[in-house]
Amino acid sequence: MSGGCTESKVAEDQDIVLSGRLVDEAGAPLSDALLKLYRSENSACAFAAFSSSWRSVKTRVDGTFEVDLLGADTRNGSIARCFVARSPEQSQGRRVSAFFLIQQSEVALPVIQEWTGTMTATAQAQGVSVGFRPLSATHGAGNNEHVLSLHPSSAREAWQVLKATSPVLLSDYVLEDAEGLKASIITTRDVNAGGVTVGLTYTSDDVVLPRRALVPASRGAACTYLNAETPCRVTNGDLGGIVLFQEGVREVAVQLSRPVVPRKAVLRNFGVTGTMSELVLEGSADGAQWMPLANLLDGASVQSFMEVDLTGTTPVSQVRVRATPQESVGALRSLGQLSLFEE
Repeated sequence: MSGGCTESKVAEDQDIVLSGRLVDEAGAPLSDALLKLYRSENSACAFAAFSSSWRSVKTRVDGTFEVDLLGADTRNGSIARCFVARSPEQSQGRRVSAFFLIQQSEVALPVIQEWTGTMTATAQAQGVSVGFRPLSATHGAGNNEHVLSLHPSSAREAWQVLKATSPVLLSDYVLEDAEGLKASIITTRDVNAGGVTVGLTYTSDDVVLPRRALVPASRGAACTYLNAETPCRVTNGDLGGIVLFQEGVREVAVQLSRPVVPRKAVLRNFGVTGTMSELVLEGSADGAQWMPLANLLDGASVQSFMEVDLTGTTPVSQVRVRATPQESVGALRSLGQLSLFEE
């Protein structure tokens, strides 16, 4: 399914029936629900990007649905297309998607069952604890690899925790003073139904997080990089924002309003192109002499979301992210926010 070039096994003029059933977490049918169907250009379900639906179908009173197709609908030339059946997003945020190929005349999807996650958010002394019930607790199966995401009012993520286990403690450094942050969980599993492998992706209900009050010392600081905007977008407090750097940017510097001894840094939506031999956070009192504050390489990989302890012991007025690629094509690709804290 993820290879992208799976040969189609159905003829273009073949009649095909796609069917399934949509239920809530308790197993009750969801009637008159509008499911949207998407299809990709190839068989790569894992990498398919869908901007608009291809078709839609409403469920019956018992939650069932059925769609008549032709073989020509299921293929792009000789290649089988990846299909997605996506439940409507509920007001609480939950939804479920089924990813599959159509390689036979009758495709009966496994029951598409919502998952709420039973989300909770509790204020702690230095952050917020987010609790949830794993998928296996309600659906009887699942790989128990859950990903927690934070979303502000914008659609882009403000934070992500991979392989999350309940409860997840989100520090005040991560939450800052953002208002209206919501947390949700995504998890997946594969199901075999009548010889068809279906990948199911579940998104939980949202839970609104209590607002915290920690403001980084870098909030509103000026920054320097190729074609940087004013005011600086990587220090403006938009936790869901992102700057996509122009080609060749290997350094982003932040000019603080006063000298501080930074103890913690948080980087969001951070990315690079190419392979790095060095990726560091450095501080300077004069912009000429730089001292190491943190190594941002986790082995050979670069994390998109990082909460980093800093090693500096003397006040600095500038902090920079500096990349040294192994090859000439490597550079910084993106950065949402660079937040620096004194304690």
